[in-house]
Amino acid sequence: MAPANSVTPSRRLRVLTVTHNYPRFIGDPAGAFVARIAEGAAAQGHEMEAVAPHAAGTPTDEVMRGVRVHRFRYAPEAFERVAYTGGLHQSTLRSPAAALAFPGFLFAFKRAVRRAVQQLQPHVIHAHWWFPGGWLAVGTRVPYLLTCHGSDVRLLERAPLRMMAAQVFRHAGRITAVSGFLAGDLKRLLADLPEDVTVTPMPIDVAAFEQGAQHRKAAPPRILYAGNLVPSKGVDVLLQAAAELRYLGVEFQLKILGEGPAERSLRSLVARLGLGSRVTWSPFVPQSEMPDEYGASTVTVLPSRGRAEGLGLTLVEALLAGSAVVGTPAGGIPEIVQHEVTGLLARDGDPTDLARQIHRLLTDVTLRDRLVRAGKEHAARVYSPDTTVARFNDIYHAIADDRRRS
Repeated sequence: MAPANSVTPSRRLRVLTVTHNYPRFIGDPAGAFVARIAEGAAAQGHEMEAVAPHAAGTPTDEVMRGVRVHRFRYAPEAFERVAYTGGLHQSTLRSPAAALAFPGFLFAFKRAVRRAVQQLQPHVIHAHWWFPGGWLAVGTRVPYLLTCHGSDVRLLERAPLRMMAAQVFRHAGRITAVSGFLAGDLKRLLADLPEDVTVTPMPIDVAAFEQGAQHRKAAPPRILYAGNLVPSKGVDVLLQAAAELRYLGVEFQLKILGEGPAERSLRSLVARLGLGSRVTWSPFVPQSEMPDEYGASTVTVLPSRGRAEGLGLTLVEALLAGSAVVGTPAGGIPEIVQHEVTGLLARDGDPTDLARQIHRLLTDVTLRDRLVRAGKEHAARVYSPDTTVARFNDIYHAIADDRRRS
């Protein structure tokens, strides 16, 4: 009889996804790219299970599109605030309630991973974010794939955390990052990185977002920001750029779609700038509604600061849905927005230049159409589920084969 962790001749693998961010319901944008990988692998015949935190109103166990999902409890429901609140790595440091719950969160997470390993006996663990997912995979005696997304790489800027991360990266069967920028940062920050870092873009539901291109554009022209409301995203710079556009007499409506700890300060800034009638607000909406949000928008903007943006998938989604895009040189954004080719880049933290680039797209139809066409072709080629899931499938098999040969 074959041992429990041997790879079957059919090449059907048991894979455990460990993540602090996984959709709480069908259409939830939280962790949608993580789920899309697991669902794609399940569609190829692998036995897929995911461990993620519980959230208010969600079941602890269910099957979502072929993936068994276990959501672990770590506090009374009213106090389960560590995840799904605008980024675990940032919100936990800012929220006293989340900070108090964090030790219990880690203990419950570790226990849930150990239980899932015992029950599933996976060939491979796919740990998303080195902390906490990768940190929890260490010691399970199961080979694991470590995928870094951005906020976890920023943690490595702190020397004590680099020491903590060393064993996570050292024991990984493979290491991937969602952009070339992040792969370079890992090599810069971890001098003894044991593996080459493979760049694995996250999968986008190309067909679904392309439907957004059929949506009628809003009038007056809509400028859209969609994402977490945290300082690193630079939404305050976008609001200042909107004030400059108003001064220039440009007709537009700015929609801020998102949630996060910076919302109160951003609303105050809107009032100080006198933009109240020009700005509308929306909480996150189901992923199924996002194609129409992008499709109705003439321009989608991601004005992130510094090195904070691992990739910027909202810009990929927007291009597929027929919206022109403006980004900054922050992080991995230039891998999507090639200036004057697939979109426009504004100087980091410069509201005047951001207003200038948005103004170009609002007023030059020829430029806008050219950039959208090229951007859509690039996005569909690089981020299609078929391409990205196949790449992860190959990595799963390589890790499982390494284990079988050892």
